Amino acid sequence: PMGFPKHIYRQAASMLTDRRQKAEQEAIIRKQELYAALPELRDIERQLSDCGRGVIAAVAARNGDARVLVEQMKERSLALQKRRSNILSDAGLSDEFLEPIYRCKLCKDSGYVGTRRCQCMEQLLRQLASQELGGTDLEHFRFENFSLAYYGQELTPDGSSAQQQMAGIFNYCQTYVRDFDPKHSPSLLFTGGTGLGKTHLSLAIAREVINKGHGVIYASVQNLMARLEEERFQSGGYYGEEPEQRYMDMVLEADLLILDDLGTEFLNQFVSSCIYNLINTRLLQNRPTIINTNLLPPDMSKRYSDRLVSRLYGNYLRLNFVGKDVRLQKLR
Repeated sequence: PMGFPKHIYRQAASMLTDRRQKAEQEAIIRKQELYAALPELRDIERQLSDCGRGVIAAVAARNGDARVLVEQMKERSLALQKRRSNILSDAGLSDEFLEPIYRCKLCKDSGYVGTRRCQCMEQLLRQLASQELGGTDLEHFRFENFSLAYYGQELTPDGSSAQQQMAGIFNYCQTYVRDFDPKHSPSLLFTGGTGLGKTHLSLAIAREVINKGHGVIYASVQNLMARLEEERFQSGGYYGEEPEQRYMDMVLEADLLILDDLGTEFLNQFVSSCIYNLINTRLLQNRPTIINTNLLPPDMSKRYSDRLVSRLYGNYLRLNFVGKDVRLQKLR
């Protein structure tokens, strides 16, 4: 399972607590308003509480009449509950109207079902982790708002247009999401000039993969390296912390890692080693990675070691984005 830093767990738990308390407070307000409109309901609630205390007292007494008293209390309680249901029904309401409306009915916004984390908690952890490292609102990047209209229809020497080539990439990305498997999906290398949709499509993939319940981390290489370097060289460093605190482990173990803008980061010995380690380790573990870069193959060879370039061009499926800068076209 994907590891998260402690503050991510605390943030998720705090958000769930807020949800639960809000639902319960809203139920109290609804109940008070309903009691004001239908006073008999308040009286029934009081009598039900008396029945509950009566049962406890009868059991505690342990005399011969205890069983009879308990049965009497149960019968009275059932009659009161039936009367309450009828009053609510006459008002066009269900019995659930008086209960808190939790966002997750499975765990009642506690985050746990028994001793196991609920699916809503897992989803929240992934979303928070993605936002933590990516700092991007994935809702703005969807397949639905990716337009092929910005790509030219002029034929190139190979007989296809930029629009046709990009349509092929677009369709492949949708297929990639549909068939996504954190242990079998290939790693992708998005290449091409600035403003051709590499970031948009990689984020659209991230959004859909997260919605399918997988852990995704999206970050620019520069920001991720800065964060990992800070963790590495601060007091203790991530090598001295518990596993759930290590950002390096978090990145290595993500179901899908998306690295944006490879080639814009400031290179030093640590960064070069770190990039290679991320790429190589995830390949060895069959964990898919998507990398976006504006660098052409000759520039890549000049900037990075032969073994890193070999991993990228030998083990990644390369998708070359073509056309004219979409961002500039939109501005015009």
